[in-house]
Amino acid sequence: MSERTVTLAVPCRTDEPALGRTLGAAWTSWRAAPQERQGDIELLVCLNGDTPGRAALEQLHAFAHSLGAVPQQVDLDAPADGRATPSGAAPHVVALRTRRQGKAPAWNALRQHARGAAMIFMDADVSFAPGAFGLLLTALDGHPDAVLASGKTVCDRRPTLFDGVMAAPYCVDFPNLSPQLYAARTELLPARMPDNLLDPEHWLELTVGAQRIVRVPDARVVIRLPATLGDFFRQRVRIEMAKVQLAAEHPGLAGRGAVQPGLAHVLRALGPADLLRLAVYLGLRRAAHAVARRRYARGRTTDLWPQAGSTKRWDAT
Repeated sequence: MSERTVTLAVPCRTDEPALGRTLGAAWTSWRAAPQERQGDIELLVCLNGDTPGRAALEQLHAFAHSLGAVPQQVDLDAPADGRATPSGAAPHVVALRTRRQGKAPAWNALRQHARGAAMIFMDADVSFAPGAFGLLLTALDGHPDAVLASGKTVCDRRPTLFDGVMAAPYCVDFPNLSPQLYAARTELLPARMPDNLLDPEHWLELTVGAQRIVRVPDARVVIRLPATLGDFFRQRVRIEMAKVQLAAEHPGLAGRGAVQPGLAHVLRALGPADLLRLAVYLGLRRAAHAVARRRYARGRTTDLWPQAGSTKRWDAT
């Protein structure tokens, strides 16, 4: 592990269409960070899943070549003694490939192969300002006891009524770990997380504990919202089932999260129109939770990974 190296860790589905644009934003953010003048960066992308196609891999190769780097590949499904070992001059760009689907196995692979004393975890389909990486790394430096420095997730809203409903929860400032962008002290992270987790970041947040997470609201990470009811349920049923899974399989983590805003805070944060939108959203979420609870009770935890395609369309209004 190198004190001079920062590892940029990206869990990514093999069929991810937006990886190239996200990596471009990441490189711009790294070049703007004060830490860039003090050390090196390595890029690890864990391409997970057995979906046909090479879209994400081709985007990663194109990005590496744009930096003058030679992309390397590690087959995680091969015997350990037969895997290639990344080498060469910085920046290191490495594709960790596995047919195992899910963010938790990808997180474990990234954690295992990271060489940086600090890591920045980011999703493959997000956007953020150039200052984000520097803000997160500086926050870690300024809080020696912190394990994680979390960005703040916001949404890029389309001018539609449905997006208005989907955006309503983002009007309230929830003090949770952003699943889409956070920095970490590598050696203080759990060595691994359970591979079957449906919400790895919530498990990580509760395992680390709220007292060892520093929030950096100015490090904003932008997501695209589901644009259709079908995409909402594809995404939301998995999120709700993750809550059911954590309560059932990891009850000892209850109560370790940050204190959530109360009703009075929500009422102050939202106007009448947004309160109405939030009420509609909560009704949809309740329906998704009911579906998730039934599926979990029946053991249907492996069919939750179809893409919500509209969350990937950054060029669409």
